[in-house]
Amino acid sequence: MDLWPKGSAAVFFLLVLFKFSEAQNLCSLPNNVPLILIPENNNIGDIVTTLNAEDGVMAIITSQDPEGFFSISGYDIIAETVLDYETFDPNKPHEVNIECTKADSPPNTLNLKIALEDINDNPPVFEKSQYTLNVNELSKVDTSVGLITAMDPDKNDRLYYQLDSPEGEFNLEANFNPNILVKKHLDYDKVKEVTMILYVQDTLIGSEAEVSHTASTTIVVNIIDIDNRPPWFQPCTETEVGTSIICLMSGYNGKVNAKELVPGPLTLEPGPLMAIDGDKGRNDPIHYTFLGGNDGGIFQIDTDTGSITMREPVETGTIVLSVMAYQRENADQFATTTVILKVVDSSDFPPKFVKSSYEGFISEDAGVDSLVLESKTSNRALRVQATDDDFSNGYNPNLRFEIVDGTDFSITAEGFILMLKAVSPGTVNLEMRVVDTTNDESSTASLSVEVTPGVPTTTPATTITTSSIITTESTANTKLTEITTVTSQPDITLTTRPSTGGQQVKMGEFSSGDMAAVGASLAVVIVLCLVCIGLMVHRIKGHNADWKKLSEASVFQSKLGGGSGGPKEGVQYSNEGFQLDDDSGSVNGKLAADLENKLESGLKPQQRQKMMTPSAVLLSPSSPQADSSSLAETIDSEKEVKPILTKERRSEEGYKAVWFKQDIDPNTKEEVVIIPNTGEADGDHEEDDDSEGENRPDVDSGDEEGVSSDL
Repeated sequence: MDLWPKGSAAVFFLLVLFKFSEAQNLCSLPNNVPLILIPENNNIGDIVTTLNAEDGVMAIITSQDPEGFFSISGYDIIAETVLDYETFDPNKPHEVNIECTKADSPPNTLNLKIALEDINDNPPVFEKSQYTLNVNELSKVDTSVGLITAMDPDKNDRLYYQLDSPEGEFNLEANFNPNILVKKHLDYDKVKEVTMILYVQDTLIGSEAEVSHTASTTIVVNIIDIDNRPPWFQPCTETEVGTSIICLMSGYNGKVNAKELVPGPLTLEPGPLMAIDGDKGRNDPIHYTFLGGNDGGIFQIDTDTGSITMREPVETGTIVLSVMAYQRENADQFATTTVILKVVDSSDFPPKFVKSSYEGFISEDAGVDSLVLESKTSNRALRVQATDDDFSNGYNPNLRFEIVDGTDFSITAEGFILMLKAVSPGTVNLEMRVVDTTNDESSTASLSVEVTPGVPTTTPATTITTSSIITTESTANTKLTEITTVTSQPDITLTTRPSTGGQQVKMGEFSSGDMAAVGASLAVVIVLCLVCIGLMVHRIKGHNADWKKLSEASVFQSKLGGGSGGPKEGVQYSNEGFQLDDDSGSVNGKLAADLENKLESGLKPQQRQKMMTPSAVLLSPSSPQADSSSLAETIDSEKEVKPILTKERRSEEGYKAVWFKQDIDPNTKEEVVIIPNTGEADGDHEEDDDSEGENRPDVDSGDEEGVSSDL
């Protein structure tokens, strides 16, 4: 049974609800939001939020967790400390309990929750400042080397990475995944260590964010040498084949004396016999053994050192030993080589050079394969010689000469020095060796070759310098002389012209003055040539008629002289005083006079004048007596002739005589005229006489002038 009527109960409930609502409205949160979000790193005194309250309402903080972080001033919630998101538990926000009271009103409480907003205020951090990683050489591309990450106190930040590898040996799987991968072929012999820098930042790489923090660390990757190469006999030449490296070695050579037991390890070239692990970073121990060819156990090899020793002497011949080197821990890694031992006859003395040092000379322009000379002024080739005291006469036919570490010169088997290539001027110091090919014994000597500067190369000059024209009584030829000195230097040729004071110019470069001089000189030469050609044509045309007349006169004279028994040896002259003489070999004076008149009448005036040129000699008391030497120069300017007037015939060479039955008194008034051939007829007459020399042996070049004198 209800104590209250239904209507009264409803009224009471409404009154209670009203009273509760009135108490709730004393204060409230903004927008009735119980959770307040504020950024971290606030300043002390910042207002977190402001309560909504009626006038006369008093608000106080009754409790908070944690304590002391907030206070209330009026209706403002104040931050009393700097809030840090990194120290805040996002799952447990700060709680502040607030009580609001008012007179005649029941108090009400508010539960305020305060959460922090994370901002980018901290840089990322690597755990270490340097990391060390290891990776085997020859690892496949994209093999993982290691994962290195950074930490960011700003828990909500996403980190991005970038790797700086010097040669691109490594790279990251992704910019947000710092897994380091192999990206190139790695070879321990080429790269043993790679140092890289790993960068990280809390914003996307390349973004334009206002706030960005970065960090870096150093990564050292060690390349580990793996066991991938066999032993290498030393010395050897490393050769790269694709991505592999091999080491080539041609073997070892040595010699032993026949029938002699060599104590201790044998000396080998190149030696000693030794092998190393091809994987230099591992350097695994190496062992040695013979593979065969031990010649019946005469030789033995040390397993650890590879030294070869003899157990007993050998007779003769050549011994070939096969040696294997292998890794002690992995015999699958091995290599082989050969040892060739030459058995030689023992020798007491090595060959030696006759002299301990030699000196030679050669011109730089002598050319390849030219011989080195003994001295600068001699054409005798330098020759080195050696002797061997094991032979009674010192001559060993088995010697070989060679130049030690030199490519400019070589020595022939006979000991002559040859220049193999062009050598600059200077002194080349060499070492020679003479080797006995039967036992490889040798000795050395020094060789000094002085390479002298070569003869300058003469280049044809392009200019002509004319000298003065020289004219003499015996010739009227004009001589053109060019005086040009050409000096050859590397890349530059200079021409010196004495006529211009020794000025030097480069070949091929001429001034306008030079060109004008060349033109003028050529013009002069052309004019002179034309004049000479004209004179020669004129003389040839005029010579034909004159020579015909002279030939007729010669035939007539021959008839007067009695044919083949005409004038005897030596040129004969006659005059009126001897026309009744019994000498049949003389020419009658009247006939000679008639012949002279005919010749003069048949010749031109100029020719008659030439016949009486200064080459004709007039002897009379009224005129000065002609000098005999002047007469000789007139008759023959090229041959010294001694003309005389004598009663005796003289057939000696070098004399042309006018002789008479008796001596001529120089005080008489009788005239003796000697008329030599004219110059116009000399040249052609001599040529014609060459073909008649066999029929006229008594007439020579000197007699031709005598014939003219008879005329």
